[in-house]
Amino acid sequence: MVTHADQKTQNPQLSPYAIPPQILYNLLRRPGAGRHNVAGHMDITVLIVDDDPVVTTTLRAQVNRVAGFKVVGIAHTGHAALAAARRFAPGLVLLDLHLPDLPGLEVAHRLRAPDQPPTDVIVITGRKESATVRAAMQRGALYYLVKPARLGVLERTLQRYAATTARLAADNGVVEQQEIDRIFRTLHLDEAGHPKNISAATAQSVLDTLVAAGTDLSARETADAVGVSRATARRYLEYLSECGQVEASLRYGPTGRPQHRYRVWRP
Repeated sequence: MVTHADQKTQNPQLSPYAIPPQILYNLLRRPGAGRHNVAGHMDITVLIVDDDPVVTTTLRAQVNRVAGFKVVGIAHTGHAALAAARRFAPGLVLLDLHLPDLPGLEVAHRLRAPDQPPTDVIVITGRKESATVRAAMQRGALYYLVKPARLGVLERTLQRYAATTARLAADNGVVEQQEIDRIFRTLHLDEAGHPKNISAATAQSVLDTLVAAGTDLSARETADAVGVSRATARRYLEYLSECGQVEASLRYGPTGRPQHRYRVWRP
């Protein structure tokens, strides 16, 4: 069964940079796919695939709470998922591997078929076997979350995905190895990858402050909003910039003195 997330009824007929996909693991084959939101940015459209209606309802609410994402479809079977992908052309599919008609890994494989619109896949499943994780990666999954995925974990994963699509969509040029490294760090950054002098909670607070501001901020402005010293804010802003989640720029004031400004990457 397939449902459009904006409809209350079900249709019984339907249960930055230009990087070639072959170079970057078929990464983000359709950067920024979605619709414009009220802020003028493109929402990343999402298809949720899971056989449990309780899970899909919960995931839909969680995803729609993340800025820049919009659930456009829900599917409870593998065949319905493929039909929904053709119908809604989502930018991202959240895919369970336990489905009643087709193995989830087979669905992930078929989503890469030429007759399917290009889409990205993040697996959300209860399966923990290393062979299954590897098989999902081989079929193009960008990330793998084990159920039950806490809201904070899913939210950070989606935010990293959005930041990555933003970097890839930022330009039509060619990326050097350093930028490619940043792209992959942005997508797969986790708490274990934080340097010793970086707190995951503080980094998230700094990032949340930039998101809430809706514009660029200086280190001093960020420090005042978060409640830390200017030096600490600057360290975290530079760290987030290195990870690819924040864009740094220079602005020259009336005296001609440059000031570093920071803003989040947006699709």
